[in-house]
Amino acid sequence: MKKFMILILCLLFVTAFSYQWEVSPGFFKPVENLGMGGTYVTTSQGLGALILNPALYTPGFEIISPIGVSNNVMSISKLFPYISNPSSITELASDTEFLVSMQGVHSYDWNIAAGYGSKLGNISLGGMGAFQTSAFWNLSLMRVEDVELGVWASYFGVFGGSFKISNLKIGASVGGGMAGFLVPATGTDYPASVNLLDENSFENIVPDDVNKIFSNINNLFFTASAGVIYDISNFRFGASLFYNSNDVLINSSRYILSIGASYNWQFLTVAAELEDLLNQEKSIYRKLNLGLSTDFGIVKLFGGLHAGWLTGGVKLDIPFVKIGFTAYVYEYSKHAGIMGEQRYILSFDTKF
Repeated sequence: MKKFMILILCLLFVTAFSYQWEVSPGFFKPVENLGMGGTYVTTSQGLGALILNPALYTPGFEIISPIGVSNNVMSISKLFPYISNPSSITELASDTEFLVSMQGVHSYDWNIAAGYGSKLGNISLGGMGAFQTSAFWNLSLMRVEDVELGVWASYFGVFGGSFKISNLKIGASVGGGMAGFLVPATGTDYPASVNLLDENSFENIVPDDVNKIFSNINNLFFTASAGVIYDISNFRFGASLFYNSNDVLINSSRYILSIGASYNWQFLTVAAELEDLLNQEKSIYRKLNLGLSTDFGIVKLFGGLHAGWLTGGVKLDIPFVKIGFTAYVYEYSKHAGIMGEQRYILSFDTKF
């Protein structure tokens, strides 16, 4: 009886919570930061630093384009025939093999950003424009009548810079953009709840006119980021704060305050940080990120621990193009290692 009650409590613990979104309008991490356990406070570079920690911004022309897929990517092709006729998706309710692969929490996203900056003495200035989109669902075979589903998108611009005084670096950026839901097409609740056994439940959830999809991206938001870095010998200490005035995923403003430290020794970097300190829902272990990277010139290797999950990846730095691949885990719960989604991120970047 005791074991049965523990099981029930665990199930309630997993299902009854507010999602802890790791990607949101105006905020995402490049592939190398994901590979290093999600650390970024003292390890951000290039365009990613304009969002994550502007004190580390390095100017130049750069394009970054990480594409994230879930671990069921090989089964997702079965959904393609239903894009033009979403109401008939109820046919998949009888495909057991497909449902098993779709069960659990899964997401697919694409972030693309391009920008340019220059250096004036000890001051670096730059800006970028970005587009984001993400699809999410949470399916349980025991409750196909209550499936969570959502798709959001945003576009935004950011301008900022950094300057250096001796061992101290300080940076800041401001920006703004638009965000909105493609699914649900109406309403403000994200994600939406649908019944796979009832095609009528998809009414007003999925867009009825493809030509009007982007008209739903109509929520204005502003962002601001600030960061500080202090280098002493081979050690680096830092802090960063990200702010979004109107995050549609939580229907509120969002603050992400993080602190971290890293150590550089020749080709090896080791980093540790506490992310999202102001979030009182997350446990201390959920906020802990650890990472390391090795730089062999053309090849960079990454590894880390994010919210109790192992991460890792590789990046090839060849002329004009940088190709990165990372295995990462999104943790949707407030506790480490409870509700993770194994993901793979492929990135094609360039910088001049």
